[in-house]
Amino acid sequence: MSRLTKVSLVCLALAITLALLSVFVERVGPELVQYGDSDYRPVLKGGFPFAYLFDAPGISVERQLAFVEDKLFAGALILDIAIYFVIVLLPILVVSRRRSARKQAANGIRM
Repeated sequence: MSRLTKVSLVCLALAITLALLSVFVERVGPELVQYGDSDYRPVLKGGFPFAYLFDAPGISVERQLAFVEDKLFAGALILDIAIYFVIVLLPILVVSRRRSARKQAANGIRM
């Protein structure tokens, strides 16, 4: 397995972890959801930068998010993972390229 593949897999694992932990970034609304017969309230949602878990009143404990009980929007979760992957991978690639450029410059000077 190449070094880039290993680094990418580690970055993907970090990105998935960060995306799943971002569910603790909770906010309410502006989407409305029906509580009871005719009571509409803003829905609790979790995930950052895109909310991917939405509270499902009547099915789950109200005002608490849980992966098993609430609505999961896979597209938003995948988008969050992709954003975190880029955020984690970019600095690693920049540092790696700078290191290799310095090594090449040092080898060129020594010759």
